[in-house]
Amino acid sequence: MSTNQRPMFNVFRKVNFDDSIEKIEWRTYYPYTRSFRNNDIIEIVINQSTLFDATYDSQLLVSGKIIKTGDGDVSFVNNAPAFMFSSVKYVLGGGSKEMELVQDPGIVSTVRGYLGYTSEDSKHLAISGWNFPNSPKLNPDGTFTFLIPLRHFFNIFNDYRTVICGMQTFTFTRANNDANCFIVKEKTPTSNTTVKMDIQNVELKIKRIYPESAIKEKLLEGVAANNSIIMPYRQWDVQVKTLAAGAISDAEKRPILDYDVFKERTLFVIDCSRRDENERPSTVDVRLEIEAAQGFPENTRAYCIIIHDCIMEYLPLDNIVNNLKA
Repeated sequence: MSTNQRPMFNVFRKVNFDDSIEKIEWRTYYPYTRSFRNNDIIEIVINQSTLFDATYDSQLLVSGKIIKTGDGDVSFVNNAPAFMFSSVKYVLGGGSKEMELVQDPGIVSTVRGYLGYTSEDSKHLAISGWNFPNSPKLNPDGTFTFLIPLRHFFNIFNDYRTVICGMQTFTFTRANNDANCFIVKEKTPTSNTTVKMDIQNVELKIKRIYPESAIKEKLLEGVAANNSIIMPYRQWDVQVKTLAAGAISDAEKRPILDYDVFKERTLFVIDCSRRDENERPSTVDVRLEIEAAQGFPENTRAYCIIIHDCIMEYLPLDNIVNNLKA
C-alpha cells in the first residue's frame, strides 16, 4: 500500500514564503569609448566578483537619430537593431575564452524569432525593434530608442537562466553599413534619398540580484572554494550560401509565420540530434540540396544556421572558462 499522501489531504501544511531574494536593482554600464560609427567596436565590461547578476534578464539600450537627405519615406525593417551589428560576443572571466560569438546577429535572431516567437512575444518585444508583422516606429523627428533583451542576441541567456558572478565582457561590432536596417521608398522615380544612422548612446542595463544572507553566504563559499559552475546551452552558428536555405531549431511554441508568410520567408527545420554519438565526427559538414519547380529569384541568399550543444565550465575564483563540449 502506498504511503504517499495526496496534496489535497495535506491540511496541516505550513505556509511557505519565498524570501530568497532580498533586493533587485538595475545597474547601468557604459562602453569604454563613445564612438558608435560603422565598424567601431563597442565593449562593455562588468567586473563584480561578489555580486550576482541575472544577465539573462538584462537589456541593451540603443538610441540615436536617422539623418535623411531627400524626400523619400524612411522606415525601419523588423528587427532593425540587430542589423546594426556585424557580430556580438560574450566573454565570461578574465581570459579570452568566448562563451558565445554570434556572426550576423540580425540574420540569426530573425530566424530564431520566426521559429520561436509568438504573436504575444512580438507585442512585448515592440520596444526592442521586433514587432512582426509590423515594423519598428520611427519618431517624427527621426530619433529612435530601442531596449533589446540580451537573450535576443545571445542564446546562452535563453538556455542558461541562472545568476552569474565575476567579470563579464560584451563586445558589439558595428556593421560596415546600415543599409539592412531601413527601407527607403522614393516618391518619384527620379528622386534619390540618402540615409545616415547616427547612434548617439549605447548602455547595458544589468539586473542585479541580492540574495538573502544565508543564500549569499553559501554562494560566496562556493566561489571562495573555486567550485566549478557548469553552463550548458545551445550555440547558433550561421553559414551563408546561395540558392538554398536551411535551419535547425528546437522550437516548442507555435511560430508566428502562417502559410502565406512562409512563402516569402521560407524556413526548413531539420533535426539531426538523433544519431549515434560514437559516430559523430569532430567537424560538422552539412550539405543541403533543394530543388524548386520555379527558378530562384536573382540575388537570392540562403542562410544555414546550425544549432549545437555547448557545455562550459567556469571556475569563479580563477576566472577561467573551460570548454567541456562544443
